[in-house]
Amino acid sequence: MPAKAGIQKKTDMEEEFRQWLKQKYTPLTADQYFRSISKISKHYSEQENIPTNVYEINDITQISKIVEKYSKAGVYAKFGDISNGTIRNAIARYSEFFTNRNLVEYSPDETDVELSYTKQINFSYERDLQTTLCSQISELFPEFRIFGVEYPIGRRRIDVLLEHKKNKDLLVVELKSGVADYKVFGQISMYIGLLKEQFPDKAITGVIVAGSIDESLQQACSITSLIKLKMYRMSLELEEI
Repeated sequence: MPAKAGIQKKTDMEEEFRQWLKQKYTPLTADQYFRSISKISKHYSEQENIPTNVYEINDITQISKIVEKYSKAGVYAKFGDISNGTIRNAIARYSEFFTNRNLVEYSPDETDVELSYTKQINFSYERDLQTTLCSQISELFPEFRIFGVEYPIGRRRIDVLLEHKKNKDLLVVELKSGVADYKVFGQISMYIGLLKEQFPDKAITGVIVAGSIDESLQQACSITSLIKLKMYRMSLELEEI
């Protein structure tokens, strides 16, 4: 049960988030972000008239909705602007922490040590990309909300599945940390086909997000308007000490 507004019960998740912040930020910034989550819980409870403790939420889609509401375009943008955006940044960081903590662990095939090592490295990069994307959905895909992360379909898992806020259509997001070639086209096409069987009344499209797009993938995607291609760019963030 959620905690009553104004009453913040200590949870294991709360302490985990505190330690996570300490590893990534200066003591001052970590403390500001940590304290902001309690402020958000109180404010959100009052505005929505639903007792809410952010630390007790176990659903990434609900966390994503809260991030969206405190974003620059959200209904609580003014509250998110407090302390030069500290409130907004705090809930975005919590979303990043929550997503990273709850992603399904990858278990490589132990029969092939060399191949397993390569897969572990690639998975680590794609997991970081997945975590970052999920924490910024409201900015990267403003018309959508998270429907599922590592969404199970046909004995496989979709990296990120998004739902359109208005018409409820679905968008499959396939992530590749390096070069994406024509093989990814077959993979995401299969996901779209499986989802069409599961949700026959919804329009299903896809987007491949990769560090680099191979020409073979561009040629494959040229035959359909259902799959879009996007390349990500990493940015460097500096913090005053």
